[in-house]
Amino acid sequence: MSLNLKIIALLCALVLFATFLFLVRKRSVTPFYSTLWLGVSVLMLSLVVFEKFYKSIADHLQIRDASFLVFIGAIVFLLVYVLHLSIKLSELSDRVQELISNVAVLDKDITRSKRPAE
Repeated sequence: MSLNLKIIALLCALVLFATFLFLVRKRSVTPFYSTLWLGVSVLMLSLVVFEKFYKSIADHLQIRDASFLVFIGAIVFLLVYVLHLSIKLSELSDRVQELISNVAVLDKDITRSKRPAE
């Protein structure tokens, strides 16, 4: 990895790490997501620090260049993350449907109770 690329990766990792530390302090991110993204920033930092380790893994897997290993890892991470978000979206959609049903029942009960006694 060239020196310029190492500097850019290091700066991106540090900015990402600092951003999520700030968001954790403000409590604007849930612990799960803050841990996830702090882990991503640490992984980015490790790409710079443990470059030889990643090259040896790529050689062991017979991948021509270690950067391909990074791309494969990033793609797998994004696919797993999209799957996680899809599951959460489905759960939230089900909860919204349940809330709509409950509100409709409550609205019907309120309108029934407001009618004058016959």
